[in-house]
Amino acid sequence: MEPGKPEETRWNIAFCNVTYTEYAGVTYADYYGSPAVMLEAQLAAKEYAERRWGVGRWMRPMVDTPSCTFASYLGMHVVWPEGADELPYIDSKRPVVADPSEVESLRIGDPREEGLMATRYKYWEYYRERGYEVGFGAAGGNVVTIACEITDGAVLGWLLEAPDAARRLLELMVEAQETLGRFGAELVGHEFAGFGYSGDDYSGLMSPAMYREFVLPCYERLYAGHEQRFMHSELLRAPHLRIAREELGITDFHGAGCELLTLEEMHEIMGRAFWTQLTPQEMLEFTPTQIDARIAEFAASGCHRVQLYPGRGTPEANMDAAIAACQRECPGGML
Repeated sequence: MEPGKPEETRWNIAFCNVTYTEYAGVTYADYYGSPAVMLEAQLAAKEYAERRWGVGRWMRPMVDTPSCTFASYLGMHVVWPEGADELPYIDSKRPVVADPSEVESLRIGDPREEGLMATRYKYWEYYRERGYEVGFGAAGGNVVTIACEITDGAVLGWLLEAPDAARRLLELMVEAQETLGRFGAELVGHEFAGFGYSGDDYSGLMSPAMYREFVLPCYERLYAGHEQRFMHSELLRAPHLRIAREELGITDFHGAGCELLTLEEMHEIMGRAFWTQLTPQEMLEFTPTQIDARIAEFAASGCHRVQLYPGRGTPEANMDAAIAACQRECPGGML
């Protein structure tokens, strides 16, 4: 970009487990049951996306365990569906912390030994042994989300009924994130330097006042030392986002799936520093004409990034239309 010239909108595609498994023709059970199958599926999906659309560059081998991995690390039981191509999930009716009095008993253990985090470590070893310089990952800044998962949502009530316990639980979620961050940094010979990213969808379930009181200190600790502060959070409203921008100093907002925020609000609060996304549901259900219109709307919103997020069953005609629309509407090109 030329000095002084406004940044032009760019685009990319978010590929993940749903597309890896579909393009490679494997089930979730097979994909998550073996690091060899996982790696082969990722490589096969990359080859398919490159051959079909010329967009395989966004796929790269990575250690990939289910979204319930963090909660299982803290002791939540995981349910593995039998006889169907379905994702595993946590048994929310068996919370690790069921009462405010149990908060201090929560154990943050060794990532090599606890829950699906131990599986992640074994898979990380497999990838590295085969020459793939992957990171460990696993810490995504999802402080409130994990607190809700391990309490079956009860922590939200504790904000009023037992605020000290709720605050302490959120602090422990930060400590667990930091434990994983340090562990991952040590594995690859780096110094742990905190996080430049937070992805915490459930934080928008709090009022803006509670968001400021309970959540901002957690995020400030996660982001400490980082000038670039990227945030993803799907349930925020405009007051939450304004607090995050003005008081936390986030520098980029991933506005994907944010049904409670308008494009105008994101632009008013963030300037150009926000992303838009065509969600998996939209890519599945929209017609090509609707996809064209939606991407044109995104590109005109003032965002600096438009993202496509294909899911299971996305029609190829819709993928064709989405890529063509991005190529036409996003003059900055592929990210």
